[in-house]
Amino acid sequence: MPEDPNLTGVLRRIDERIATVEKAVLLLPALAAEALLIVSLFLPFVTVRSFQKDDEVITLFQLGTLFGGGNSNGESGEVDGVGVLFGVAFLGLMLVMLCAVAAVAVVLRGNVSPRGAAATTTIGVLLTVGTLGAWLVVGLGITADSPWAPEAGSFTLVAAAVLVAVLAFAPPFRRIWMRR
Repeated sequence: MPEDPNLTGVLRRIDERIATVEKAVLLLPALAAEALLIVSLFLPFVTVRSFQKDDEVITLFQLGTLFGGGNSNGESGEVDGVGVLFGVAFLGLMLVMLCAVAAVAVVLRGNVSPRGAAATTTIGVLLTVGTLGAWLVVGLGITADSPWAPEAGSFTLVAAAVLVAVLAFAPPFRRIWMRR
């Protein structure tokens, strides 16, 4: 039985429209996640309040170097091990954020290989855990009468982590970027 050329043309146009809608549905949260991740690196992350001097606004990069900068314990000159651990953790979070920027770019490209999907999922998990860890540190500081107060960078990091998690783990989004 011969195929109807009108039906084939209609089906092709429907497939093109669906592909356009899928691209838009994937593009908007991916671009938002990219922008929020990059902006989170430069926006103030916490404010450290002090009674002796003015408040100090610290970005995520400064927070990593502040902790990991070899703070001394009093006069002994020993390096604060916990500070170094926190510094390495915050610097690691920044590295994961940069990897997430690359992973979202790969997702935007589409037609992701199974290995690429596994890497994207791993980066999504690491970003989620890292963001929770950063908020745990900021939250512990707030609840322990610490002078820390979260700033815009900490909130944009949470929004970016949520968007990356949605892109990486939500089955409808995964189907789009795996197939596209």
